[in-house]
Amino acid sequence: MSKRRFYYSLPIILLLIVFVTGWFAIDYLSNKARQEIIREGRVSTLTLTIYVSSTLTVIEGAVKTLAGSRIAAALPSKGTPRDIELANRILARYNSALNASVSYLMDADGMTVASSNRNDPDSFLGKSYRFRPYFQKAANGQPCRYFALGITSGKRGFYASYPVRNRTGKVTGVVVMKKDLDKMETFFSKYPFCFLLSPDGIIFLSSTPAMVLSSLWPLDKTVRETLIASLQFGNKPFEAIMKKEIVDGTEVTLGGNDYFVSRNVIDNGGWSIMLLTPTDRIRNYKLIGILATISVCFLIMIFSGIIYVKDRSKQAIRESEELYKALTEKSIAGVYVVQDGKFRFINSNAASYAGYTSEELLNRDAGILVSPEDREKVRQNTKAMLLGEMNSPYEFRIITKQGETRWIMETVTSILHEGRRAILGNSMNITKRKQAEEKIRQMAYHDSLTGLPNRKLFSDRLDIALAQAQRNQKGVAVSMLDLDKFKNVNDTLGHDVGDILLKAAAERLSAALRKGDTVARFGGDEFVLILSDLKGIEDVIQVAQKIVDSFHKPFLIDTHQLVVTASIGIAVYPDDGTDEAVLLKNADIAMYQVKQTGMDRYQLCKKA
Repeated sequence: MSKRRFYYSLPIILLLIVFVTGWFAIDYLSNKARQEIIREGRVSTLTLTIYVSSTLTVIEGAVKTLAGSRIAAALPSKGTPRDIELANRILARYNSALNASVSYLMDADGMTVASSNRNDPDSFLGKSYRFRPYFQKAANGQPCRYFALGITSGKRGFYASYPVRNRTGKVTGVVVMKKDLDKMETFFSKYPFCFLLSPDGIIFLSSTPAMVLSSLWPLDKTVRETLIASLQFGNKPFEAIMKKEIVDGTEVTLGGNDYFVSRNVIDNGGWSIMLLTPTDRIRNYKLIGILATISVCFLIMIFSGIIYVKDRSKQAIRESEELYKALTEKSIAGVYVVQDGKFRFINSNAASYAGYTSEELLNRDAGILVSPEDREKVRQNTKAMLLGEMNSPYEFRIITKQGETRWIMETVTSILHEGRRAILGNSMNITKRKQAEEKIRQMAYHDSLTGLPNRKLFSDRLDIALAQAQRNQKGVAVSMLDLDKFKNVNDTLGHDVGDILLKAAAERLSAALRKGDTVARFGGDEFVLILSDLKGIEDVIQVAQKIVDSFHKPFLIDTHQLVVTASIGIAVYPDDGTDEAVLLKNADIAMYQVKQTGMDRYQLCKKA
């Protein structure tokens, strides 16, 4: 083949190569966009599932604890006015601690005999709820979770019920706690379409208020009539939004737009979190690939007339490289090339993630940006990707020029740069997403006022402490601590001062404990301690006395010197119980005895 014919054929060959490459690039970009949408949708759905499930689990744990407390004495078969008043106080305290809507106790016939809202105009006292499924299931000896509109309040709520048994194990009543879910719905608002769904597809919570209590898909006539008769979701006709039921991993069209469906079941009753993630990113990625392919083909045609000239062909190559760099500068992702461990090219997006300009990082060591904790992971992942053993994106931290830590998601591939092997990286700044996930985890496991562990984290740590104690043949103490006459502070100085006092009390408690011990806040002025790895009862007494003594020192809040003492009830594993419910119950009884006999001291659980 003559040189002239070769030069004439070369543009056609290049166009074919670019067209085929562009075809595969468009397919790659489409798949990449789809995987990003699927990953983001499932991460968001999982995050919401963790938040909702942890909130419901806390309520269920509280109801279980209430069922084992002294409220059982208030049931009609043996209750006295004093017993009923005690049950009312216990219900009110738990209700306030968990920020619930109402907590109430029903007898075996479903009649409410004690309630946290006993003094409200819409009090539950004297009302029967035996028709509610949560009563019927608990009355038969099984705990129950139930979502419904309140018959009295008309508000959407979560009901957790638990059977109350006498000493012989017979069910003598049912304790229930309701949690209004309107505030929980605010966490859904950041997504265009996010729902909490019943097993039949009724939208109970939604980021779109107009869809609440509609049916996401058509209901069977019998199911619709049953739901309307039960009044679980009111008496609406449950108009369907979609033509058929939608499941996890599918794509649907709503309002003229396409969405990917992520759906997580949150309990064995079939309730689920569903998130619809827009898929318009796939169309945008395809458009980018098409435009890039057309642009490259257009450039080839422009320079095809002069490629037979050797020196001009070299110039064309240089111009093409410059165009590639210009295109990467317009990319929404961070793009860079690393060769011999140094940046040979880096666009402004990638440089800005670390607070630099492209010029500042060019020809500098790429490893200086990676956080020391993640350098080995980055090295191993890069090696695995280049060997074809791994092709999925991974996440790591970088240290910015200003000393801040940021999260990056990256994919790398092997390329030739100036005739030698190099690494092409694509990265995105995911710091905000990581911060949002961490914030949700913090909210799920810590008290919002004091920052102490909440009931969920307390339960997790107690399970670990009990397992270690059983293995090491050592003791664990659970202590219930209540601030004496704390209500007087709120009543006389206001809740703002009370909140500051609670924070100061939490700090003082933390300072008094040993390394490895835990202090949690259940709500109000009630704290719970885990004293682990005990060699003997003397360890418990020493810590308890230290705490009591520490509260004799006044708290200086604004211009007030406040003195509040502490009443502590202590239960020790295994003598006073071998599980969380029994230890908490016995510690609570011991604390109540301290309250009744003078306060400002501690007391060990007394054997029956």
